[in-house]
Parts: sequence; C-alpha cells; structure tokens
Amino acid sequence: MIMTTLSSITSLLSCCSLMCTVAAFSPSLHSRRFNTYNVAGFRSPSARKTPMRPSMRYTRLSRLFLDAYEEQYRKYLSAAQPEEQTGHTIVQRQQQSQTQQTQTRRLSYMPGGTQQYLQQLSSPAQVNANGYDYYESSVVEEVDNPNPYADYSQQTSEEENSYDLQYQQYLEDMRQHMMPEAEGQEAAVKMEAKSLATDRSTEISSRSTEEQAQQDQHVQDVEESFLRTLSNEVNYKKFLGQSPFSLTDINIPLIIQRFLDNIEDGQQKRNGKLKGLNKRLKRDQPRDERKTVVVLGTGWAAHSFIKLASTYDLRIVVVSPVNHFVFTPMLASAAVGTVEYRSMTEPIRVTNPCIDNYVEGRATGVDVEGKRVAVQLSSFSTVTGAFKGIASSAPCRLEPEPVLTHIIYDEDDDGAIKRDESKGAGTVIELSYDYLLCAVGTASRSSIVPGAKEHCFNLKTSQDAKRLRTAIGEALEFASRPDVQEFYYEDEEMQMQATAERRRRVRIAIVGGGPTGVELAGEIMDFYAQVCGAPDGAFQRLKDDVSIILIHGGPDLLPAMDVELRQKALDLLHSQGVEVRLNTRLQEVGRDYVTILEKGSDREETIPVGVTVWGAGNAPVPFVKELLSQLPESAVGTAGRIKVDKWLRCPTYSKESFGSILVLGDVACFEEQSKYESEPQTLPQTAQVAGQQGAYAARLLNRGYNLQQTPPKLPELSSNEAASLLRLWIIARGLEEAPGFNFLSLGLLAYVGQEEALNQVMIGQVPIFNYSGKIAFLLWRSVYLAKQASSRNQALIAFDWARTQQFGRDITRL
Repeated sequence: MIMTTLSSITSLLSCCSLMCTVAAFSPSLHSRRFNTYNVAGFRSPSARKTPMRPSMRYTRLSRLFLDAYEEQYRKYLSAAQPEEQTGHTIVQRQQQSQTQQTQTRRLSYMPGGTQQYLQQLSSPAQVNANGYDYYESSVVEEVDNPNPYADYSQQTSEEENSYDLQYQQYLEDMRQHMMPEAEGQEAAVKMEAKSLATDRSTEISSRSTEEQAQQDQHVQDVEESFLRTLSNEVNYKKFLGQSPFSLTDINIPLIIQRFLDNIEDGQQKRNGKLKGLNKRLKRDQPRDERKTVVVLGTGWAAHSFIKLASTYDLRIVVVSPVNHFVFTPMLASAAVGTVEYRSMTEPIRVTNPCIDNYVEGRATGVDVEGKRVAVQLSSFSTVTGAFKGIASSAPCRLEPEPVLTHIIYDEDDDGAIKRDESKGAGTVIELSYDYLLCAVGTASRSSIVPGAKEHCFNLKTSQDAKRLRTAIGEALEFASRPDVQEFYYEDEEMQMQATAERRRRVRIAIVGGGPTGVELAGEIMDFYAQVCGAPDGAFQRLKDDVSIILIHGGPDLLPAMDVELRQKALDLLHSQGVEVRLNTRLQEVGRDYVTILEKGSDREETIPVGVTVWGAGNAPVPFVKELLSQLPESAVGTAGRIKVDKWLRCPTYSKESFGSILVLGDVACFEEQSKYESEPQTLPQTAQVAGQQGAYAARLLNRGYNLQQTPPKLPELSSNEAASLLRLWIIARGLEEAPGFNFLSLGLLAYVGQEEALNQVMIGQVPIFNYSGKIAFLLWRSVYLAKQASSRNQALIAFDWARTQQFGRDITRL
C-alpha cells in the first residue's frame, strides 16, 4: 500500500515537470510576448493601458492620427495574408468591421484637410475581401510560421516602405504645426496639476494634523484609564485576572453596627407599646408634642418602619389602598396554591397596634411647603355592599380598583383639591405632617407594549396572585371542554385544529426572565406535574398539552446572579420542558396571542397562548410624578425615581421643607459607591433594600435627629430636660451625628422548580458561596420561613408546605 502511494506521488511530480517544460518552449505561449507589438515595431493601441502623458508632446489629435496610421497598416497585413491562413471566423470579422467604423466616426470630427488625408490612406485597394483583421491576430499567425515574410513579393516590400515614409512625413508635419498648441496645453496641464497637488497637499496636511491630535487624545485617554485601573487594589486584581473579592473586605464594623441597632430596635418597639401605657387607667398615654409621620404605603419599607417606630415618640398615620403587608417573594407560590395568600399577609394594624390611624385610600397630591398631603379615600362599594344592604348586587371582589385617581383642582379657590363627582371617586381629604415617608412602591410597566396592559396578568399584590390562580384553573377547564377533543370530530383536519386549540388554551407566556418570571415558571411546572400526572392528577389527559414559554429580552436569565447560576437556571428550566426565548422582545399582546421579535432579526413571530403574565419591569405610580412636579429638577432620578442623599432625604426648594420628606424603597434612587466599581451604582429595587431603608428611617426618627441639618445631629437638651437612656446609648456609640444609610446585602435566592433552587450567599458585596440543587432548596425555604412577618405567618406557611406535600395543591376556584 505504501509503495503504491509513493509511485502515485512520483507520477504526479513527473507530469508537473513535463507540463512546465512544454510551457517554457511552446511557440504559441511565447507569442504572447510579441502580441503587444506589430511587425514594424510599433506598440499596439490595445496594449497601452493608460493615455500618453503631456510630456510626450502629442495632443489628443496627434494620437488619433497615429491610431489611424496603425489601423491602415493592419489592413495592409490582412490583405497580404491568404484567406486560409487568417483562421478568423465571420463573427470575428464583423466585430473588427464595427471597430473600424467607430474609428472612422471619431476621425469625422477632424478638420476637412486632415479628414481628406486620412481618407486617402483608407484606399479600398488595401483591403481584401476578408475584411479587416487586427494585427495582433496576424502576429500570432506569423509567430507560428518560422518565416512569415518568405513568400512576400517585392511589390509588398515597396508598399511597406512607402507607408513608412508617409508616416515619417506625417510626424514631421505634426511637429511643425502642432507643437505650439501642444506646448501650451502641456503648460496649462502642468499648472493645473501643480494647483491640484498644492490643494491636495494642504488637505492632507490638515487632515494629518487632526488625525494626529485624535491619536494623541486617544493615547492619553488610554493611559489615564490604565492608571485608574492600577490606582486601587480591586482594579489591579481584575487587571491581573484574579478575583477581586476577599474575606478581609467584609465590612465588620457595619455588621457590628447592625447588631447593636437590632438591640436598640427591640427596645424602641417595646417602648412604643409599654412606655406610655397607664396601667391604672389601662390606656395609652404617649408623650406630648409628638411629631406626626404620614406613611404612604404598606410594602417592605413602610412595614419595616411601622414595625420598629416608637409610637410613644411619634404619631403615625398610615395611608394605603390595601390594609396589609404581603411577602412578595412568595406570590408565585400563592398563584398556584402551594401556599395560601392569606398565610403570607399581615394586617398593618396588627403589625403595630399602637399606630394612631390607618386610612384606606391613595395619595393624590402634596403641598411640599405647606406640609400637607391629599388622600382620596377608597370607595367601599367596590368591595362589598353588605353594610348598605345591597350585598346581593355587590361587585365581585376580583374586580381591581382603578389605579388612576380622578380629582380636579378648583381654579377659583386657590387650586384646592375637590372631588370629581362624574367619576364616582371617593372623598378627598388632607393630612398635615411633620415628616412624610414616601414608600408607595411601583406599578407594572406593561403599558410600554401594545395590548399588555389590557391582556396581561400582573404579580405584585395578593389580589394579583388570586386572579392568576383563578385564570390558570379556568384555562385547564377551558381546555377540557368537548369542543377541543379529537373524538368530537370525524374530519382529520378538524381534529388537528381541535388539538391546536386545546394546546393554546393551556399555553402560558411569561414575560421577563428576572426572579419573578423564573420562580413563576418553576411553580407552574410543579403545579402541572401534579395535576396532570398519573395516577392521581385531575387533568391527566392534558399532560402532553400544557406548556410554558418564558420571554426575556436579555442574553441571560437572572442577570443579578453570577454567570454559573444563570446557566444553571436555564438548564433546569429546559429540563422541565419550559421554552425559554432569550434576546427576544415582546411586540404585542392580544387576547389569545403574543407577538415577539428576536434581536437582530426583522421577522416577527406570533404565538397562540391562553394566559400571559407580565413580570418584565416596573414603572412609577401617579403620585411619584405628582411629587416630582413639586420638587427641583435635581430630584429626578433614573426610571422616574426620586433622588435622595445618604440620609434618604429628597431635595426641596426651601430650607424649611428640607428634611421633611423621606423617600424609601423602590421609589428612591439611592447611589452607593463600591470599591469594586469605578462609578456609583444605584441600589436595586429589591425587598432587602426596601426593608433596610425602612428600619433606617425608623431609627432616624426614633433618635430625634434634626433632619434639616447636614449631617443630621441630635438636638441640644434644654436646661430642665434630663438625658434619656436612648440618648446616652447613642452618645456612647458615637452617633451624635446620624450615619448615612449603608446597604448590607445577604445574597440572592431563586426557586426554579422540582424542589431545586439557586443560592448566592453574600455578606455585603463579598460573595461567600454559590449553590444549587436540593440543598439550596432547603436553604431557600429556611430563609423564606425565617423572614416572615410574624410567628403566625411562619406557622401557616410551614403548614401549607406540609399540606401540599401530602395532599397536593387545591384546584378549587372560589
């Protein structure tokens, strides 16, 4: 086998050598070297690739004369050759005739004497019956013949000599008559070329100067960036490809401060319940001249503040359209019945029974300088009509209350707020305050996509979870109707349509690949696996029909987590059958479809769906826009949020009103400088951030700092006022000046279904470890159980988990 291969290679090399030898000695190939010159030694017009320069002292007219003479010489050679030796076809002779006619048209524009002279050269006696043959073809034939002139007669030689003499005489005439004109044209061309060269040189010089300046600036920017990179230890580690995190970077003083704050919080909480209590009268007797604090909202920030604020020192009034706090990270579990939504809610009056009042309504306006807030009271007829004796005709509790309030401003009465009777809104009242805590949260940003606001379900409140749970149950029942079963039809095409419609009814589209969307996808897949699985599933016949599509506009799920956890989330969802569409934008939402567009593509795709859930982003509520209109332009933050300083105060127009408004939670745009980032970063809109900000605001007001000062300080004691135990505690800790807010992150958690979760444990900004799987699921449940609002909620949640594990999820729709 080896010998055969070697012999084949040897044969191939021999063939290549033979071909090279033939090419070197072949007359037909060598004739190419002479193809550009005729037998008289004149260069062919077709071989001149560029026109002759002015330095050759010939104008365009002289070149035409030269071309005409060479054309006539080619005619002569063609006439001298026998017809059988030319070897040209009729088509080639026709092409040559067309070329000759073109040359004649060019010469027809010359002066009459010159044209007559050229016509004299074009004598018909010099052209044979075969037409006009180009001299290059004749030369090829001549090179093939070793002696092309052997058969030429003496008459042919004499005619050739006469042509040469005529050409020489013609050139001499051209030199005598056309030289002045040629010299003038040459001088003009030289001047024009020199002018163009000067302009071009100037342009190149200016351009080179600008390009050099840009290059110098670029080099300077790169050097400054490089120096900034090496200016601190973190960036230097990143430059070396090392991990910038270290356990020594953990903010130990902040952890100790939080531990001492928790001790103080517990004492202040007890003071609010017991310090003002008159045991003999068995009633509350708080301190005189308390500051009034109006709290807008009952979310994470407001709940933390209400739970820790001392009602002995502060008069607290809560305003919110809902009278309870909800543990929002478990809304996805409540939407499928893993836990009951009442198990993760706590009435705000139970959170702190000592608050002065709770007002069910929405804040609609604010007078920053006058320290008043307008509140539109909720109309209880939208909930129940029992107290009016019309319970039988009361609207359904599932109907959402209008998000936008309907109020008017009286232009004749100093802009006073009045009720718009035509809209049926509740009564508008005004509340005075010393401190206003704006913790109204955010609304779903579904209005940015056509049809999303009308057809998408949200997941931000307990009522949203209840509506979504009802919708999922209805979708299963809708897909179980006989009109979408194959046996209902005999036609095969109708059966296929029924199958497609049945699968559409139980296809759920989730918009958003953040924690809300990922956890909801995992919870729904757990729900489907239970109710559609054998042998006890209530909808076993829909096992092959249910599906979920997760639409995310970014390249990765859970962008706040590390890369390895993002990929793990994607793999786990794929393993459960969830269709994940990354780098995909939602274009439109209809009643039974969604239209999506993948980034980088211009082809939209329409997907039939039964239920669409929005979890892609948040938008400010109407009151935030109203408040921003009363604040300076410097208060406008990113995404419609309100900028605050490190004590959570928003800017105002006057010194008297400054410090009276604290903005907390998702509404606050708080920037924090990290040693791991080159620029300040805005804190995310998470429950951790909002909860810690609410507790911080409670400490500021409990300690009595003067928030109009920068930094806020403890007020001076009067001569007849003794120092309290709290004041001594604060002085002992060195907190006469209020410290700024510092966020201490404890990590991120996410549930992805099948009793598997993702854990990213952190202390501050230092990651401790990442974990996923069953053990991570146990940690996820432990943290969520410990973070419940009360021991009552912890017991109810633990019972719901045990009930679901043993008996499954309840599919009853009430």
